Amino acid sequence: MTIGFIGLGKMGAAMAANIRRAGHPLVVWNRSPDKAAPLLELGARLAKTPAAAAAEADIVISSLADDGAVKTVVSEPDGVLAGLRPGGIHIGTSTVSPTLSDELGRMHAAAGRCYIAGPVVGRVTAAEAAQLVTFVAGDAERIEASRSVIAAYAPRIFVVGERPGQASIAKLIANFLGVSAIDLIGQSLAWAEKSGLPTALVAQMMSGFFANPATREYVTKIGEHDFDTVGFTASGGLKDVELMIAAAQEVKLRLSSAEAVRTKLEASIGRGWKNKDWSCFTDIDRG
Repeated sequence: MTIGFIGLGKMGAAMAANIRRAGHPLVVWNRSPDKAAPLLELGARLAKTPAAAAAEADIVISSLADDGAVKTVVSEPDGVLAGLRPGGIHIGTSTVSPTLSDELGRMHAAAGRCYIAGPVVGRVTAAEAAQLVTFVAGDAERIEASRSVIAAYAPRIFVVGERPGQASIAKLIANFLGVSAIDLIGQSLAWAEKSGLPTALVAQMMSGFFANPATREYVTKIGEHDFDTVGFTASGGLKDVELMIAAAQEVKLRLSSAEAVRTKLEASIGRGWKNKDWSCFTDIDRG
């Protein structure tokens, strides 16, 4: 299959190179044409517009910065939809809003084309090594038809549904997990530094925490709403969280994450859950 690739930033260029190395004829477009030079050396062809790239391709893949860039490149007069063949497939690998993903699905369907949302997870080094992860959503048959192409840059493929927005939600959850972990790491190290505790010790504690089977057990426990199997009560948890907040305040540090948990634990106890497992506070977000 001939592949059109739209958007040659660091991620896009690495992904496109892996598609070319997998043997697919490749036609590329980027707003700054000079970024295509390394791909042209691999045998890719440069198109003058997104429409021209799409017109030559069986599958078009886009890697663009944000909602605005994606919508413009898809819908402008010389955009992807203007050139994509009837029945053609467009795979969007950008991190965009679920609303836009669903809108793109409708736009493509109305034009007799197929949109697959396929945002990727991983850094540039993973993209260069063809080791990205992707969440994909769209027509199941078209996803299967595209699987070998997707696997050229993202061998771990998770099909999450038929509505494109579902893939965007999965990607945002992945990013939420990442940024939340980063925030916890930062707050923990700041607390240690301000309290005169060796940060190497806290770093070792965190390595153990993230690798601890008990951490993984909470994923199952919370997923199954199993709060009657009590390891630590909500009332005991609230007491400890209050201690955390107070101790950090003594060194002029605000534990914003702990404050959010305190609010949820207080709400849980207000519902009569003081003797349930302290992880019950996660049900507050479920309504």
